[in-house]
This record gives sequence, structure tokens and C-alpha cells, in this order.
Amino acid sequence: MRFWLLPFALLLSLGASAEPRIWTLQKPSARARFTVEAPLDAIHGASSGLSGTLTFAEEGWASSAGRIRIDLTAFTTGLSLRDEDLRDQFFQVDKFPEATLIITSIERVTATALTLDTDAQADAVGTLSLHGQTKPVRIPITVRVTESNGTRDMLVRGSFAVTMADFAISRPARLFLKLGTVAQVSFEASFRAATPSSVSRAVAAAAPEPGSTVPARLAPPAPMSLNVVVARRTKSATARAPAWDFALTSAEGRGERLFRDPAVGSELNANSCWSCHNVHDERTGFFDAVGHVKSNSSLWDSGRRSTYWRGFAETLEQGIDICVRKFMLKPAGAAKEQLADLAAYLRRISPDVQPPQDYTGLVLGRETAIDRPTGGNAERGALLTERHCNYCHAEGALRPPLTPGLYEADYLVKRVRWIPGHDAKQMPPLAMDRLRDGELRDIVTYLVGDEATRIFHRRPKPVIAPHSETARPAPPIAVR
Repeated sequence: MRFWLLPFALLLSLGASAEPRIWTLQKPSARARFTVEAPLDAIHGASSGLSGTLTFAEEGWASSAGRIRIDLTAFTTGLSLRDEDLRDQFFQVDKFPEATLIITSIERVTATALTLDTDAQADAVGTLSLHGQTKPVRIPITVRVTESNGTRDMLVRGSFAVTMADFAISRPARLFLKLGTVAQVSFEASFRAATPSSVSRAVAAAAPEPGSTVPARLAPPAPMSLNVVVARRTKSATARAPAWDFALTSAEGRGERLFRDPAVGSELNANSCWSCHNVHDERTGFFDAVGHVKSNSSLWDSGRRSTYWRGFAETLEQGIDICVRKFMLKPAGAAKEQLADLAAYLRRISPDVQPPQDYTGLVLGRETAIDRPTGGNAERGALLTERHCNYCHAEGALRPPLTPGLYEADYLVKRVRWIPGHDAKQMPPLAMDRLRDGELRDIVTYLVGDEATRIFHRRPKPVIAPHSETARPAPPIAVR
């Protein structure tokens, strides 16, 4: 037995490594996202096409180095035509198929050594190569090291801003109307520490306890808990941390927290159930504490209906799943445990054993046209826009502020009344029991603006005269 190897093997198994090690990115856990603000809907993209390694010692991680590659062809935004613009105009993947992040050092560390199950913060310093340009970057990151069955994983999260002009990226023109100039990039990835074969032999030679084994397959790290509430800054008083009514240890308590958690949907989702629905008795009024109106009816007393979605869903869980698939952009639907917890919460806030079914608002909300859409009162429309739209469309909210003069009337009406096929997938229909045609007409009049201040003009389609043949003279009538 080579006893001189034993101290190093014990150091590896019991504490942080003093020697640099290679940490390999685990692809199932890695995700890069970007967000670019636009007036009506922010553009969100996500990619799991990351690969790379880091080299550092846990006791001296300030001297880290690494290289991460991002496959730009793998980014998606949820719309196929927009993805084509993303690849062709934004990234130009035919010339620049990937971006490369090179880390040269770690600065401003909050702890000189990484300890298990404890977050540490620092700045990752290096360069970003994108679109044929290489620029210095400084990225605030959070790092946490965990250990399971002798295997060490490290979760790294961070975010930074990319100014398009710095990388010679021109703003796309077709499906990115009035796109912003800065992309907010965020990422999270799990790295796994490599174990040199010599150390593995030393550990084996050190007579491990009977029954201990080295896992043959490296499983991806466990997913983060979905019971963490994502705080979102909005002007609304409802953005403050809520006071929970039910304990986290109960099903209704977990469902109450999931109700406010966008993570129930996909990674392109920005909304929670709370974004569109209240949970109080709306017979006392639609308005919240700051005078906003949620886009859809309260779910108070909704948990014991006989059917949901006009009969398309026979159970509450199925009704919730339709929302997750349709509006929270998760085609596979929610996890069974999430559906059960959300249903438990909605049943808990439903005092009536058999509440009445009233789908009038939903049915009428599917109508998509109003007469004289710009014949309303613009001043009144400004107030109604604040009341009905600014919960989501405001500075720092889920969507950017609405810009008067940018939109066309028919476009706005269709967005609000929700015709199938439009690209505002997360924007729910505003039913007529919450927003009457007269109020919508005022809002459209305000947002369309007058001709002098119009920002966007649609080119009129050419009028093509119907085809007709040259009239031929009638044949003479034979007289007998």
C-alpha cells in the first residue's frame, strides 16, 4: 500500500481541495438566457447549448480560469419566425455560430475558500467573444459547492448586460419592432469536479469501509426547489413580499407559494398565476390596492366547480394544467406534485361546495372586433390604460411600458380580445365583463394617437383592379 498517498486522498474526501482541479460543465443543468426590452413584449431567449470547463482550487478559487462555449444556433424565443430573425439578423450564426466566455481571474471574493452548502459571491473577469468581436467583461457570480456520495458539484449563477453596439450587432427589423439596445444575459450551470485516476487508486488502497462504492453513472444534480418565490419589481403594491396564509409544510401552503412562482411554467415564462388572477371575493370590486385590475377573474371560490374551461377540463388539476400549457409556455404541462398543491390551495380558498358556473365573460371575450376603434376619448383612455394595462406594462414590470403612437388599432384590439394565432402567447384575454368595448375603444384611441405623432405606419396594400375582358360587340341579330 502506498501510504504516502493517503493524506492527499483523505484531503480530497473530507475537505476542500488545496490543489487545482478541473470542473466540467454538466450539460443537463446548464442554461443561458437573454432578455431584450421591446414596447409590447420583451424578447426572451434561452439555450441549453453550453459546454466548457473551469480550473481552480476550492481553497484558493481567486486564481480560477476557464472557457465556456455557448451554441448560438440553439437559442429559442418561443416563436419560429422570430427564431429565424434571431439567428439570421441578430447572431448571424452562419458566420458566428458560437460565443466564447474566457475567465482569467476571480476578483472581489466574499470568502477566500469555498465551503460546502454555502453561497459565495465574486466577480468573474475575462473576455466575451461574440459576433466576431472580443470585449472585456466583469460578471457578478454566485457559487455554491455541494457534495453527494463523494462527488462534488458546483452551481454557478450570474448575470450581465451586453450592449449590442459593442459587438457590432445591428437590431433586427422584421419581428423585433423597436427592439432595445441592451441584452440582459443570465446563466446558471452546474460543474462537476474531476477525480484523477491516481487519487481514485489511493482512495481504494486506503481500505474504504465495506459496502462503499464509486457511482458508475454521474447523475445530474437535483433541481432547485420550486417553492422559492421569485420577487419581481413592479409599481404595484402587490409586488411586496406576501404574508402567507398557510404553512409551507401543508399542500395548500405549497400551492399558495406556487401560485406566485413563475417557475411553474417554462423558462420563457414571465408570469405566475398571480400575474393574471386575484384570490379575493371580487364581489367587493375588481381593483387592487393601487387601482389596477387583473386581466382575469379571481380564483376565489373556483376550486369546487364541476368542470373548467367550458367543459374541456373535468377536474381542477386539468384546468390548471391548461393554463400552464397555454399561457405559461410549458407544452409538457406542470408536474403532478405542483398540480396537486395548486389544486389544494384553490380548494382551500373555495368556501362553496358547488359554486355557480359563469362563462359569459370568457365567451364574449373571444370576440375580436369593435366598431370605430379610434372613436373614443384619448384622455379617458390614458386613465384606463393605467388601470387595466400597467400592472404588467410598466417600468420594471413584466413587460415594458406601452408607447402611444406605436400601434395600429386592429392590432391592439386583437391583442386584447385574443384571437388564436397571435404572438402574445402569455397575454391572456381581457374578458368583456372586465373591460367593456367602450373602455377598450378609449384605450385604443389613446395608444394609437393622432396622425401627427404616429411612430409606425403600415404600408397600404396596393389595390388591384379585378380582371375583366374587353367588351365585345354583340353579334347582329338576324332578321328573317
